[in-house]
Amino acid sequence: MSENAQITLEEAKKLYNSSEEAKVFLLSKFSKDELEGKNIPSQEEFNKFFEENIFSQIDYSKTKFLDSNGYVSKTPTSRIRLRNSNNKWLFDYDYDQKNQHFLYNYDRVYTIFMNTFSLQAVDRYRLMKSLLEKHFNLHVCQPR
Repeated sequence: MSENAQITLEEAKKLYNSSEEAKVFLLSKFSKDELEGKNIPSQEEFNKFFEENIFSQIDYSKTKFLDSNGYVSKTPTSRIRLRNSNNKWLFDYDYDQKNQHFLYNYDRVYTIFMNTFSLQAVDRYRLMKSLLEKHFNLHVCQPR
C-alpha cells in the first residue's frame, strides 16, 4: 500500500470494532463520535437545521417582553420571550449587557435537535453559542 493511501470514514466504521489495534489506529485518524456513527453537524448544518425546524416555529405576534422578575411587561424591555403559534415559549433571552442570558425550552427545542444530532455537552454548547452570536447578537452568555 502506498504511503498516500487514504481510508474513508465508511471503511473506518466497518473496521473500528475489529480489533483493539484497529481501534487505536482509527482513533488517530477520526473522532470516536465519527467512528461510532454519531451525527455531529457542522456549524452551517446546525444553523440550517435550526432555521428550518425551530426558528420557523416562532410566531412573532406572540412575542412577550418581560420585566426583571419574569412577568409580562406592557412596554418593550431587553428581555424577550419568543413563542410558537400555540403560545408555548421556545426561547427566553435578555440582551442587556448586565443581565444577558439565553434559555431554550427543553421539550420544544432541546429534544428536537438532540433527536436529530448526537451531541455531547461540549458540542451542544459550541454550536449553540455560535448560533446565538449569529442570530441574537449575544456574545457573553451561556445558552441553557
